[in-house]
Formats: sequence, C-alpha cells, structure tokens
Amino acid sequence: MSKKHAGIVQKQFTKTAEAFSTFATRDTPEMLAERVAFAKPQPDEIALDVACGPGALVFAMAPHVHFARGIDLTHAMLRQALAFQAQLRITNACFDQGECERLPYPDAAFDLIMCQFALHHMPRPEAAIEEMKRVSKAEGRLLIADTLGPESDEKWELHNRIEVMRDPSHAASLRLTTFLKLFEEHGLSVLRQTLKPRPRSFHRWMLRAGVEASNRRYQEARRLIEEAIPGDRAGFSAQYDGDDLTIVHYEGMFLLGQQLAPESHSG
Repeated sequence: MSKKHAGIVQKQFTKTAEAFSTFATRDTPEMLAERVAFAKPQPDEIALDVACGPGALVFAMAPHVHFARGIDLTHAMLRQALAFQAQLRITNACFDQGECERLPYPDAAFDLIMCQFALHHMPRPEAAIEEMKRVSKAEGRLLIADTLGPESDEKWELHNRIEVMRDPSHAASLRLTTFLKLFEEHGLSVLRQTLKPRPRSFHRWMLRAGVEASNRRYQEARRLIEEAIPGDRAGFSAQYDGDDLTIVHYEGMFLLGQQLAPESHSG
C-alpha cells in the first residue's frame, strides 16, 4: 500500500473509530457467530484477524481457539479494541499495529487467518492475499469476507464512485469473478463459500463513515443512488424507506485452503 493511501486509510478510520464501532452492522452478535461457524475454529489453533478494526471478530473467535491476534493499520481502532478487551476480560488475545502487505510475522505462523470487509480498502488486494498466505500454515485456512461489486462495468463504476464519495479510503469493491480469479492465481482453493444480500439503512451506513446528513458528500451520494434506482444502475438495489433509503450490499464469504503441490514419486 502506498504511503499516500495508507495515510488516507488512517485518517478515515481515526476520524470514524467511535462511529464505526457503534454502527458496524458486520459486528452484530448474529453475524459474528455466523463467521465463527463458517470458519470452524479448533481449540488448538492460533488465529489472526487482518485489518481487525475494533477487534469484534478477534473477541468472537477467542473462546474457540488457543490464541487470537488482531492487526490493524490505525492506532485509534486498536485503542478501541484494547478498551473492549478490558471490558470483556478476554486474556487469550492481543493486538498489533501493522500493514497488511507487510505482516510482521514469520512464515506459517497461523492456523486460521481472517480478513473481513477490508480488501476493498486496498489498492493491491493481491499483495495482502499473498501475505496472508505466507503467514498461514500449509494446512491452514483463510476466511475472506467482503462486499461484492456489480459484474456490469457501468454499474461497477457508479457503485464504486458512490463508495469513494462516502469513504475516501475505499479502493474498489471486487466482483465475485475477480475474487475467484484472485484466489486461483494465488494457489488458493475455495473450500466453502456463501453469497448473501445484506440490506441496511443508507443513513446509518453514512454515519458509520462519519458523514452526517448535513454534509455535501451525504447529499451527493444519496442523489446518485436515488437517480440510479430505475434499473438499479448503481447495483445497490435501493428502495425508499420513509425518509431513509434501504440499500443492499451483496457479500461474499469464502473459506480458502492452499493448493498443495502433488507429491513426486521416483522409480
């Protein structure tokens, strides 16, 4: 990640650390339980959450593994995580500050590596995938969850234009086809996958990014989504809900394993 984009990410998530912790629908108990069940963690495993934010997935995973770590670029998010850890009295977890493209861990250090809703902030998601693979044991698993961009080029461009307007640290929501190609190119097999629509309030979505209704960016993003409702031209499946809008993010969750080279047999 370039220093410029890393600075944009840190600025955005420093500003929104408290709002993000309050409004992050991905961190409801139900959704966290869903991710834990999907990953099937084992009691002897060591887990890592990359771009962990305020640590919700680390804390959800900790009771099911030997030890859980989280790493994030933004110090303000890690302060939130440590505060939550103290409240929850979770002792088998810790947090580090660092960048996903240069993880400060040795090769083959983790049994389970998780990264949820972070790859769309990365201009080079392939570099993060390669680093996660590097620090994963050969028999380890990667859990990737993220929003999916529309497959249509026209929808994809408008969709990401709105996302960047809301959050300048957004790079691109990858298409399902892009994810699957990325996994294949990096020697990862899809062990399990699920694709789900996640309806949410436009208003709360904007607040989570620190954008109030009085902000010009809020108003412009809403205008673009409203104009795109006929034909769903932005890929948000938006509908009016009183004074608010309901928008839909389509999410993919993938459990991945490394494609091991076949053993060679001589003579």
